[in-house]
Amino acid sequence: MKKQILLLTILVLALYSCEKEDNVPSVFLEGTYQTQLESSEGNPVYSSEITFSRSGNVLIEHFITPANSELRCLRGYSEGTYSLKGEDFTFSFTSSLGPDPATFDISDGCVPKDQLVSNLNPTNPTQTGTLVLSDSHDSFLLEYTCNDMLGGMNNCIGAQVFTMVE
Repeated sequence: MKKQILLLTILVLALYSCEKEDNVPSVFLEGTYQTQLESSEGNPVYSSEITFSRSGNVLIEHFITPANSELRCLRGYSEGTYSLKGEDFTFSFTSSLGPDPATFDISDGCVPKDQLVSNLNPTNPTQTGTLVLSDSHDSFLLEYTCNDMLGGMNNCIGAQVFTMVE
């Protein structure tokens, strides 16, 4: 009988002492944040903007400014939803478009938005990682879970700092 009470007590303590993931509040962002990758002279400049809505929708746009140019070209975008619990985030994409790899050449200039083609990976439409929001919510540090098996994805570039666009 004492063993049963002891086991029951241990079970109850184990169930209630662990922090449940559901207890971590969801955070909803609103606004547009941007980042720019380091570039050396004579090379294109790559930048990204992420627009969050309080409803949980997200738009991620990737841009390129060709070398020796001031014209910023849209090189692709993804739309979907996001979830942010603590510092753990997930982007779930419903669409993703970019230039047609068979015909795209940066020297040809910008590809019009209506000529971008779907590049959504239907077997893996989510991206996960860590998002550390500043106390003032005007910037965040974003680092994707690196999976270099994806090949060609730029999610193994390390942490990026995004700053809110005014």
